[in-house]
Amino acid sequence: MFQPTWVSPPGETILDILSDREISPECLAKNVGYDLNYIENLFNGKQEISEQLAHKLAETIGPDAEFWLTRERQYRDDVSRIYRNTTRTEDNWLDELPVKSMQAFGWISKTDSKSKKVIDCLDYFGIADISAWKDVSAEFVSETRFRTSPTFNQEVGATAAWVRFGETKASKILCKLWNKNLLISSLENIKALTHIAEPKLFIPALKNILNDCGVALVISKTPEGCPASGMAKFLSEDKALIMLSFRYLSDDHFWFSLFHEVGHLILHGRKSTFVDGDGFECTKEEREANDFSALTLIPENFRKNMRAHSTNYRSIIKFAKAVGISPGIVVGQMQHCGILKANHMNKLKIRYSWSSI
Repeated sequence: MFQPTWVSPPGETILDILSDREISPECLAKNVGYDLNYIENLFNGKQEISEQLAHKLAETIGPDAEFWLTRERQYRDDVSRIYRNTTRTEDNWLDELPVKSMQAFGWISKTDSKSKKVIDCLDYFGIADISAWKDVSAEFVSETRFRTSPTFNQEVGATAAWVRFGETKASKILCKLWNKNLLISSLENIKALTHIAEPKLFIPALKNILNDCGVALVISKTPEGCPASGMAKFLSEDKALIMLSFRYLSDDHFWFSLFHEVGHLILHGRKSTFVDGDGFECTKEEREANDFSALTLIPENFRKNMRAHSTNYRSIIKFAKAVGISPGIVVGQMQHCGILKANHMNKLKIRYSWSSI
């Protein structure tokens, strides 16, 4: 039997009928013999529909008294089912999830009711009850290779919520069929986008290139507790997903993360869900994706000359132009290789803001 996860008082139906028939609340109050304050409380569910009022509504706006009594009963049943005291198991589960972030991002509704939060989160993950979460989270942990930490359960819940958003969003993105060879041949076109400073300009172009290769790109902030910077997986045989968080809001981190995820799709195919960030193991596959990203951005024939071009801003800019990437990425790679200190030449990096993203 269908059980809605929301509540709608009978007053909303009354308001719809009044609007359609151009009847004012004042006129309704007069016709049914109640004051306006009573009718307004009826609209928001604070006032129940009695048998006497049901007959008066039927006489005034239709359809019949039984309709209004049934509507009232269903509403009260929904309220008692959805807004109730939660169990300890439910409370513990909510503690594992980034509920505040999920509400702030619009992933679930904004409510103070714990029981409504439980229902919303079950809907969000597409599971029938909390017992199913154990299977979902266990599979997710084994696929994504979390490091153990004092906040392990919260990291799992937060990361699973982030990945779920990406999967849901990507399912609505139209892509051509997965084409590995086309993606490989598109790498230089993607690298050319690193020269564009504004995300609002390069993200649409990046999405178009990836869509043609059968890859849906999703950009989303991470919820509280999620350490991820990027994610790659296959949604089906013919469609892949790359998800990025703009975690460090700088061009060197963003583009390295992008090519890292591209590397997973090209090198590792449909093996697993690859989630990358500070809270995950550095496996053989992660090292391979790191090498793929680094060598795609700065090929080996240029890398041997990096140190010679690290002396000043002008030299780095000249080197970046020869490689075909933004100077900020060059600085990031030089810092990673120990050629530059972490606080040197950072003026060449492009900084992003979420308002521009």
